Amino acid sequence: MKIISFNIGNFIWAQHLPGRKHYAFHKDDIDAVCALIKQEDAQVVFLQEVETADIEFIKSHFPEFPHFLTIHIKEEKAASLFMSMYPITDIPHSESHDYIINGITFFPIHLYAFSPKVRREQVLRLLPDLPGEKGVILGDTNFWIVYGNFLSRRDKRSYNKIIKDHVDVLKKLGPTCRIFLSLDKIFITKDLISKDAKITKHTIGHIDHYMISTIVETT
Repeated sequence: MKIISFNIGNFIWAQHLPGRKHYAFHKDDIDAVCALIKQEDAQVVFLQEVETADIEFIKSHFPEFPHFLTIHIKEEKAASLFMSMYPITDIPHSESHDYIINGITFFPIHLYAFSPKVRREQVLRLLPDLPGEKGVILGDTNFWIVYGNFLSRRDKRSYNKIIKDHVDVLKKLGPTCRIFLSLDKIFITKDLISKDAKITKHTIGHIDHYMISTIVETT
């Protein structure tokens, strides 16, 4: 099963800066995002930082996907969106949700961008809910990692907590955004196999993250 995680980074914060206009979701940009995704022929796509007003427009580009799920993460203005070729079963926990897709548990994350301390607190709260078998953790960690080096000790400790029972399939592949940070991750449980993990670079508008993907198989 091929999966994609992509923070389509519509720069929600930019529209609030003096003299700045919110350019990110001009029609050409969203068409380019959808075209990039379609090239990969994935069965599961997880998009982050999607403005609620744009969700139906994005979905209209993917008539081949029969299943969609919009996720509104607590304390965030934007939404996340799952698109899947398979039915999606939502399993709520106290701090988060699991989503069962084709026998694999997906655990979406989008950690706080501006504070390693807050990210550390989020990870500690989420740890009990992380999938222990046949599981995929994916999304934007916002961990400050530059070519394998952590700029924050808190981020390093948070990352090590996750990889104790999971594998970082993108660990050796370099930055996942334009500012040389490896923010976006796909972690899998050790009973799964990752093939053809990759980071797809682009030059689409104001979107600062790259698309990440892998093929996941059971052992």
